[in-house]
Amino acid sequence: MERGKRIVFTLQSFGCLDLSSLQLRTKMDDPFPRTMGNRAIHAISLQRHLHDQMMSNSELCDVVLVVDKVEIRAHWSVLVMCPYFQSLYDSGLKERISGKINLQIGKAPAVRAAVSFLYTGEAEICYETVKEILEVADYFQIADLKTCCQSYLESVSMTVENCVQMCLLCSLYNLEYYNKVFEFLRGHLPDIMQQEDALTLTSESVMSLLTDVTLSYVEQKEFYEFIIKWVEFDPQNREEFFPELFCSLDLKKIPRSLLENEIEAYPLVKKEERCQVHVLNTKMKYITGLIKEDDGVRDAILVAGGCSQVMFASIFSILPFRESLAVKSLLGYILSEDRWIELAPLPHQMQQAMMTFCSKNNSLYIFDQGNQSFASKVFIYKFDLEETKWTSFVLELPENYISGTLHTILACAGKLYAVISCHIIQKGGQTVQWSTFLMEVKEDGSKCEIKHLLFQRHEHTHVMACVMQDRKICILANKVGVNPRRKGKTTKFIVYDTSVNRKYDQSKGAHWDALMFPVGDEIVVTKMGKFSYTKYSMTLRKWRHFKEQFLPFPTQPYESVDYSSISDGSNFYIFGGKGFKNLESTAETICYNFAEKKWKTLEELPQPLRQSATCLIQLPSHLSKCHIKCPHCIFFPSRSRATYEVHYPRDDDEDEDDYDYDDGSGYSFDDDYVSDGLWSDGPDYMDDDEEYDEYNNWLF
Repeated sequence: MERGKRIVFTLQSFGCLDLSSLQLRTKMDDPFPRTMGNRAIHAISLQRHLHDQMMSNSELCDVVLVVDKVEIRAHWSVLVMCPYFQSLYDSGLKERISGKINLQIGKAPAVRAAVSFLYTGEAEICYETVKEILEVADYFQIADLKTCCQSYLESVSMTVENCVQMCLLCSLYNLEYYNKVFEFLRGHLPDIMQQEDALTLTSESVMSLLTDVTLSYVEQKEFYEFIIKWVEFDPQNREEFFPELFCSLDLKKIPRSLLENEIEAYPLVKKEERCQVHVLNTKMKYITGLIKEDDGVRDAILVAGGCSQVMFASIFSILPFRESLAVKSLLGYILSEDRWIELAPLPHQMQQAMMTFCSKNNSLYIFDQGNQSFASKVFIYKFDLEETKWTSFVLELPENYISGTLHTILACAGKLYAVISCHIIQKGGQTVQWSTFLMEVKEDGSKCEIKHLLFQRHEHTHVMACVMQDRKICILANKVGVNPRRKGKTTKFIVYDTSVNRKYDQSKGAHWDALMFPVGDEIVVTKMGKFSYTKYSMTLRKWRHFKEQFLPFPTQPYESVDYSSISDGSNFYIFGGKGFKNLESTAETICYNFAEKKWKTLEELPQPLRQSATCLIQLPSHLSKCHIKCPHCIFFPSRSRATYEVHYPRDDDEDEDDYDYDDGSGYSFDDDYVSDGLWSDGPDYMDDDEEYDEYNNWLF
């Protein structure tokens, strides 16, 4: 204190400044006030202090909540954080004056947890209490607490045992997690319908499942059995819903024996006239032949590989450019149901695939025509429909046959054949002219067996082939021969009868065009929109020419190109393609009925495609259950249900004997496919029949 006086005295004696000037200078040196202390620590301390008062039912609390005769004290200033209590406080009702609120919602522990959440922002949630807490949080309109409940549900492992309750909770309280839970329920529906919790579903939920077309993997018999259990769980309140639920069933997909012996005799079916009519209509379709007993197979058309299209922004100009990408999808169109399915994907991407189906061993064979030129070997991929297994084998040319080009493969009479062109090396290394042969393909990896020489060819020769009656292979070719200066016929039509191992040259009257397909026991050759066509009769063994339009354009003008097409003998189908002007791939699917002579629009492809391979097939029913948007396949994708034991040629040399094993990942060793120009236009090369016969006799 003495020291302080001495300092003041000294300052005053020198007259430097007085007290007021000292204060002024202090303000000028530090002009801004400072907030001292720790707000976060104080807030936590205050929060804890108020929360302790609430938990201990302190008299300092100014409002009392009464739930099931249990009193919970709290502070108005905290409760008004949620809209429910804010509205009570603002209303001026007796609750505000008396400071006592009687709640008719929830249980005391759940209400205490919700009020505690308003103090701390935290809640202790378990599976046994989440429903009660959600109920209170929704009633009190505490959005953050509902979010906490949803986060807890998301952390719980979803199973067939708990997903129904989780789905009901999410639906009842409008949680965003509902979509994911409902997708799980739809993807595991057969197992879930066996759970007792499934019987608590509402009638609206049951109806939505019955009418969901994407749930085709669930048997109608299973749906019927579930409806019975669901109604009998609470017959007094649910019998009124039975007629509507029952009539939503597709009875033609239920075995006829079950329909007549059990379903028709069920008391609720006999009781309701609507149900009896529904059964009677289905029985009449069985009797009149409109529907047949399920034979375990479905007529289908497979669409494999091809190109999709992706738009890329160009870095060199303002205009964008497009790039075509090969795909490895294997799609199936179920003819009787007008819907798409997806089978196990191809072993790798194929831009221009060619495939055939062998009904004898129920297997699909496919190869990539976009990479068809080879020295002596080419890979063929096989898909066993019964075992859902992909394998591969090598098509190897016989000795002295080199530089092959594989035009197509065909399954006929339980055997696999290939139409192939190659050179022959004679003794001394002399090479004869390039010729086209019919070969029998050996799956065991041994060399192919040449059945017949078909004709001589050159780089511009066109070849098409089809199978008739699972017995005869018909091959149509244009621009055959090797001598462009010789005049003569350029179109060849060869019929090979597998039953007698003999070929017949039926070229007289043959005509080449863009399309060749069977109709009944005849082969039609024409082009879409052309006002003429030719037919070859397998019975009469001769060609006939007609000056009329057999296959009109779907629209005028028709601007799609690179589409895939196939005929089942009654209809002509077109899948995808690309625009002639905009060059964008399309997913359009249409068919032309030969009898009705009109086009019909079908269910679109699941994705835009062009240049895909197509073939007719009898698909086992267990492979045709799943819809293209099947929720079951989200959890059990088609690739996971198939086995891949496929080999690929080495990247550096396709003709090496060492191959890389594919583990099913779908790795593609080469996504770039370049055609050898087989289908490009060129000059007409002629040959002479006598010269051809002489060459054929010399060769064999």
